[in-house]
Formats: sequence, C-alpha cells, structure tokens
Amino acid sequence: MNGAGRAGKAGRPFVSDEPMQASQMVRQKLALVIGNLMRRCIEEARQIPYVLDQEQIVGLLVDDPAFFAKLVQEEHHDRTEFSSERLTAKLDALTELGQFEAIDGFDISFSRPVASDADLEPVLDLVNRLTRTFVVYIGNMVTIFEKEFQLLMERFRQSLQQGEIHLDAVELTPSDMAELEKEAAVYLDAGQFLQALSFDRLLRSEVITKELVILPSADYSFNKNLLKRGQKDADRFASLVKFILRACYISQGAWQDNFVTLVDLLYADEDVGRRSQLIDTIEQDGVFCCNLLRESFANLKKWSPAQRRAAIEKKLETCRAGPGSSRLPGG
Repeated sequence: MNGAGRAGKAGRPFVSDEPMQASQMVRQKLALVIGNLMRRCIEEARQIPYVLDQEQIVGLLVDDPAFFAKLVQEEHHDRTEFSSERLTAKLDALTELGQFEAIDGFDISFSRPVASDADLEPVLDLVNRLTRTFVVYIGNMVTIFEKEFQLLMERFRQSLQQGEIHLDAVELTPSDMAELEKEAAVYLDAGQFLQALSFDRLLRSEVITKELVILPSADYSFNKNLLKRGQKDADRFASLVKFILRACYISQGAWQDNFVTLVDLLYADEDVGRRSQLIDTIEQDGVFCCNLLRESFANLKKWSPAQRRAAIEKKLETCRAGPGSSRLPGG
C-alpha cells in the first residue's frame, strides 16, 4: 500500500510513505481468482471455427440435413457473402486434441514393417492436422485470457481503492502459487494434461507483467511441481510422459520446455526407474525419436534397440535445463 499524502479512516496520516507488499490474504485471494479465470478461459477457447471442404459439405447434406441447414443459417447470419458452398462449423478443440490419442491408431514404433520414411506419411498427416488445431486453440486461449485478465485486474484495483488501498504491484510467492497449482492439479489428476499444462502457458503471457503481477523468482517452476505430482502415480506418469513427447512435435517445438523440465526432474531426483521408463517411451515413439536423434526413421530402424537406447540416454544428458537446452528435439 502506498500511504503518501493520504489519511487513514480516523483522520490520521499514514506514518510510512514506502509502498507496502500486498497482504497474504489479498495475494492468495488474487491467485485463487486468477486460477478460476484460467480454468474458464481454457474451457471457453475450445470452440474454434472450422471451414468445411466441399466433400464434407456434400456428406453432411446427405447424413445430417438438419445440421447442414443450421450451419447455412448461421453462415448467412454471420457473413451474408457466404453460401452453402462454404460453411464454417465449430470444432471442439479439446475433443479433437484429447491427449493426442488419435496417434495410437498408428504404429509409430521401430518394430513396424516399414520400407521407407514415406510409410510414415499417414501419421505425419494426422500430426499436421492436430498441429493446426493445437495452434488455433492455444492462440484462442491466450487471447481470451489476456482480455479477461486485464478486466479482472481493473476490477481488483478498483475494489482495493474503495478500501483505501493502493498497490502498484502484487508479488506472488510460491505459497500463493499453490492455489493455482491446485486448480491445475484437478486436470492433471483427471488425466487432462493439455489443460493442466496450459496454466503455465497462461502465466507466461505478457499481460501478467504488464498488469504488474510479479511471479516468484526463476527457481520456482509451476510445471515442475505438477510433474512431481504426476510422478507419484505409475499409470498416470506413463500417460503423462507419452503426452509430453507428443506435445513436443504437435506444438512444433513450442512445448518442448516441458520435456526439459521432465528430464531435469528425473536426473535431479536420480530416479533411475522413471528415467528408464522415459527412455523406453522415447524409443517406442518413432516421430519423437527421429526428432531427438536427428536421424531418419529408416536409419534408426536399422539400429538395434540397445543402440537406440544408448543414443537416447546420451542425448538426454544434453537436454537438461541449462546451456544444453538449445539442443532440444524440434517439431
């Protein structure tokens, strides 16, 4: 609070003219409200526009004429220059992306009968489709959050001013962030890793610092705390690792920091069992393994499993957080 030049409720001037930190109650309340806002934005961003091609439109006209008529009506209402030859439907991005389970319909291991890298084209086409949906969804989510967060902070400061409190900045502590972690943990425990790890994405939004909300120092890691929680359950951890690997190439490298965090966590804890599990999962994911080792699928298929595992383990040493993080698997 900044008390310079102002009087207290009893008419006595505040003694100190130094700005004061927000109280613990105020900080925790703000963190809780931010968490609720993040959850709402994550859900609201799921509806994204999807332009149907002519073949899809014809199929829709035959299979679901009522839905077709509804889309035509909506298209004419929103943009009168459009017609039934070009329709836009709403795609549920979270349903489409899921935890990238659609990839499970393809064999991307090195045990598959494949003659060349061209045989991977069907799964790569799927990856490209998921990438487009992923990029639009994350973009929508951040856009909605930035707008809503600005409005939230305006209301928050107005509320404080009514109580004769003025704050130039609110510095959240790791303890305050625990409230946000609880919100993300609800998704994590439900196996909804995309939503859970999106909290960290929103915390990095420029609007956070623009609105003078100061996050804990660099040694605090929101997602590391989440991954530690995910590490406690064997089945959940296996699914989480698979998701993190796929998120690296679905996001075209934008989410590869989660992989660095995971590797750093497993090496720091000297968790040999979990580290071996990570190497197994990488060796079974041909797309990620090719990106990590910078080798073609056809070449890696010629290696023995022991050779691939040794190469993966060596590469993980350079993928830990720090200077080596520039050598991460790309998209």
